[in-house]
Amino acid sequence: MSVVARKRTSFQIDDSRYLTDEQLREFTAKGFLVLDSELPDAFHSQIFDRLKEVDESIGHFGNNLLPLMPELQRLLDEPRITGALKSILGEKYSFHAHRALHKNPPGSEEQEWHKDSYWGYTRRVRNHRPWWVMLMYFPQDTSVRKGPTGVLEGSQHLVQLLPKRCKQIGADGKKGYFVLIHYDVWHRKMKNKTQADRYMLKFQFTRLVSPTLQENKVARTPWRRPKMRPSLDMNPIWKANWDWISGNEAIKRKERNAKLFSASSPRLEKLISALQAEQEPEALLAAYELGGLAHRGGDGGDAALKGLLDALESNSAEHENSRRYSDNGKLWREDLEARSAAHGLVLAGERAIPGLKQKAIKGNPRARKHAVFALGEIGSSEAHGILVRALQDWDVHVRIAAAEAIGLTPVSRRAALGLVEAMKHKESEVRFDAALSLLRFAAQEKNADMKVAVPTLIEGLDDSNRYVSAYCAEALERIGTPDAIKGLMPFLRTARWCSHTDNRRPF
Repeated sequence: MSVVARKRTSFQIDDSRYLTDEQLREFTAKGFLVLDSELPDAFHSQIFDRLKEVDESIGHFGNNLLPLMPELQRLLDEPRITGALKSILGEKYSFHAHRALHKNPPGSEEQEWHKDSYWGYTRRVRNHRPWWVMLMYFPQDTSVRKGPTGVLEGSQHLVQLLPKRCKQIGADGKKGYFVLIHYDVWHRKMKNKTQADRYMLKFQFTRLVSPTLQENKVARTPWRRPKMRPSLDMNPIWKANWDWISGNEAIKRKERNAKLFSASSPRLEKLISALQAEQEPEALLAAYELGGLAHRGGDGGDAALKGLLDALESNSAEHENSRRYSDNGKLWREDLEARSAAHGLVLAGERAIPGLKQKAIKGNPRARKHAVFALGEIGSSEAHGILVRALQDWDVHVRIAAAEAIGLTPVSRRAALGLVEAMKHKESEVRFDAALSLLRFAAQEKNADMKVAVPTLIEGLDDSNRYVSAYCAEALERIGTPDAIKGLMPFLRTARWCSHTDNRRPF
């Protein structure tokens, strides 16, 4: 039997190899993790040969990569990959419909540093929490000379490009290795200095359910810095993300007893001023410290909370709406203060909700956008009324933020109806996030609340945007009621792809 099976492997039990605490700590700090495949070398060699054959004959095949090469499902079902994804994204995650082959031929030049966008535009607020992960698979031995993906270590929380403060790492490895990266890490293709082709397959995955709404399968220890960590120390952010992934409420309760500042403390004034720092790391570290103070309360906590809420209003200029296909970091300062404050307010938690709700209604456009983002990340159904209202905001940035934010909260019929209405919006980016949120709601398995969305999800199968269509299909599958499946099946029959058919073998 060929090493590369064309049949999808189906595991009857969960034999996923979860990341160790140290591996997950390293990912949390560095923004990426290199792991070796456990599949035989012959499998990876055949994948490489198949990619070369397809690349040189059929040409670019974009998102149809998996139906064209179904043998790749064996890789994606590998326990080391499923375990790594579940460790970061939880037990319920979505395999995004965007897949891509990246070729790096001999003598190619390196790319500019960039962040990917979720599907083409850069109008959303990027998450610090790892809601999204990219997996990059290299079927051949890839040394740094062969031009792997270069990563700016520890840059995943920065909108500002800081190549002098974040070390470039060439994510190299042996045949069949893969790299998990936080979606928002700065990265680029490195120069191929060899005479051999380098192939890389990129896949995307997104968390569907917040750790607060889903029981963790693997217990995690309290945070400590990993042995392998970036030189740029963003420890408060790392710890906050670790606590979120782990659902470690005991640590949060303990922190409430920490030393509190008075409202007139010089330290507090310095932190609020630092939200306007010359470089983003200092602004973010100040925001997280203020968020921790606001979370714990007291006079100093109330002052910290007010300072963060006031910072949301720092730029009253209207949003610029150019469509960009990658983020080059040139606009990082425009929203620095508001963006940093929003992340601090997320850490402040439920104590920030009343102020955020007010900003989401009465703030300037950038304040409303960032307030809505923070309400989603806090993840309380208490914000549903404001978030549904924000879906009708005149500023499309606010609508985009609201459409995504709702899906990070517990499902309700009211919120589902708001998303159903947003699925009619002329901007495909609004529909994209509304459909994603409906998928996230479907993953919460409360079909009584989701029944109202089924007709709209069926209509969305024919949306002009391919990712809206894909989200709708998966949402219907997860809802799984007779009406949902009845609406889904005709779409699947039409969309069927034959992996044996191409421009060389049409029949």
